[in-house]
Amino acid sequence: MIGPRQEDGAITAPIDSPTSRFRALFAGRRRRNEELRFADRVCTESLAALADVRAARPQLSGDELYEAVIARRLQRGDGAARLILQRTYESLEDWGSDRTPRFLDVVRYMIVNEYLDAATGERGMGVDLGAFLAQYIDPQL
Repeated sequence: MIGPRQEDGAITAPIDSPTSRFRALFAGRRRRNEELRFADRVCTESLAALADVRAARPQLSGDELYEAVIARRLQRGDGAARLILQRTYESLEDWGSDRTPRFLDVVRYMIVNEYLDAATGERGMGVDLGAFLAQYIDPQL
């Protein structure tokens, strides 16, 4: 697409060539694949940590279970896990939800938060994490 020209013949909008469209398409797919790999890694680690915590402490449920899973996955103390769980609560509130977080919400928060920390300049993720995580995590957990 060639933009409108001024009276002096100068182009006022960038030229959109087939090559630039291909590059944009390829970059979009590459980013999506990177996001999916990142989400898959965090999801896999979280499910492994969940299995470990449940085996060691089957009596845990709700927030106590989620904090233990976070601490196990990140190899950090309870304070860091509590902070992540609190931020998960805040994230749900920001989206207008008044329910308590589920494991799915905790994993989604960790994925997005860690991805944005690692990806300089990114403001969000393009992949549908709800659909992705629904394949692996029971939404009632």
